[in-house]
Amino acid sequence: TKPNTFQRRSERRLAMTRGDQRERDRAKAQAKHASKLRAQPKEGRPEDRNLADSAALAAKVEAKKIAKQKAAEDAERAERATPVVRKKKEKKKEGNLDDLLSAGLEASKKKKGKK
Repeated sequence: TKPNTFQRRSERRLAMTRGDQRERDRAKAQAKHASKLRAQPKEGRPEDRNLADSAALAAKVEAKKIAKQKAAEDAERAERATPVVRKKKEKKKEGNLDDLLSAGLEASKKKKGKK
């Protein structure tokens, strides 16, 4: 006899179990936690590290100070500069249609009269 559809569905669900995934995830999490707990010793003496850190900090502060001065100078220079004003261009006056047509007629009359 054939199994009914309910039995087939339950068999599919059993086939998709997690297996040992839970144990693998637990081992992975324990290894990660253990690596975080281990303190990694730093290189060199603490006094040397402090001197190097203070020198780097002083260089950073000096660079910011120079950048701030440059920005202030640029702002002052921009305030003093006078803006360039362009000359206004005159728009070409276009005649209306009657003016254009009459201009053509006047030119043709002059030609006829000179002959």
